[in-house]
Amino acid sequence: MVNIKSFQRAVQVVSTLAAFMCFSSLAQAYQYDQTARLVNERLSYMKDVAGYKAEQHLPIEDLTQEKKVLDQSLSEAESLGLNSETVKPFIVTQMNVAKAIQYRYRADWLSSPESNWKPQDLAEVRLKISSLNTELLKNIADELKKNNNKAPHGCSYMWPVQHPQLKEGDKKALCMTLNKIKLRD
Repeated sequence: MVNIKSFQRAVQVVSTLAAFMCFSSLAQAYQYDQTARLVNERLSYMKDVAGYKAEQHLPIEDLTQEKKVLDQSLSEAESLGLNSETVKPFIVTQMNVAKAIQYRYRADWLSSPESNWKPQDLAEVRLKISSLNTELLKNIADELKKNNNKAPHGCSYMWPVQHPQLKEGDKKALCMTLNKIKLRD
């Protein structure tokens, strides 16, 4: 026969554990809100990048610029205490998602050109993106330091990342690579 008091205690323990796990997940998601905000802000400049490149008849893919961004990001990551090998896939994914968004804009503009809009100067936009990259890496390093080098378990913190040309697969790729970033040993 089951002891009622033991059963009630077990239910209470399970309920407390479930509440803690739920709170822990919510707290972790909240901690990465700033990360999501920075990713979102970075992506918000892709329309300007695509528009400028379209006006100037420049290709979307700029391997020289990508190498510069990657090298600078990895150097900054190391200086912030991040393992650059774990950061590299995230930076590459960010660039790939950015290019995909630019291609989607360009494709849309073939049938529906943008009117009454002018893109910002590419040099100015690149400075803003560079600043955001630095802030993003610093934020990731701070979060990992606060959480004993543990990244989020899921991708719920990425829900607020919204952009008209962003696909769910893009968000998942960003999340999966971001969640693998670690501090240097």
